[in-house]
Amino acid sequence: MEVLPPVSDAPRGLPLPSPPAALVSLPLPATASAQGKIVDGFPAAALPFPDESIVVFTGVSAADTVLQVTADAISELSRDSVVGHFQQRLMTVGFWSEAAPAAEGRRAVRFVRGSDSLTLTTSTTGTGSTRFTLLGSLHATAG
Repeated sequence: MEVLPPVSDAPRGLPLPSPPAALVSLPLPATASAQGKIVDGFPAAALPFPDESIVVFTGVSAADTVLQVTADAISELSRDSVVGHFQQRLMTVGFWSEAAPAAEGRRAVRFVRGSDSLTLTTSTTGTGSTRFTLLGSLHATAG
């Protein structure tokens, strides 16, 4: 007589994906801001600006495991190209994007990944350049 192994519940559905790796790590930088340059502690590797952007302002502010980031810059690229640049960069690390409410003459896109979120707002300057601002919260813990 053959002895069968005990019956166990079969797995159901697909396994949950692993949470994406955090874009910032502890210890978070001290709160700081800078005019005309990337401030120390700004996650430039995770949020690279389009090539040849002119940085107007950047800032970081940390609380617990959350880093708030802000940036204001100008690019010679079109608004669509600036949005496309950030969509391409952020989608490769697991963000999805959607249109967000914006003031007249501006375009806003929200990027979300787990508990991380960023909003990119673009407008056209008087010289035809694109001014863009980033505002977001990044978590030093996965998910």
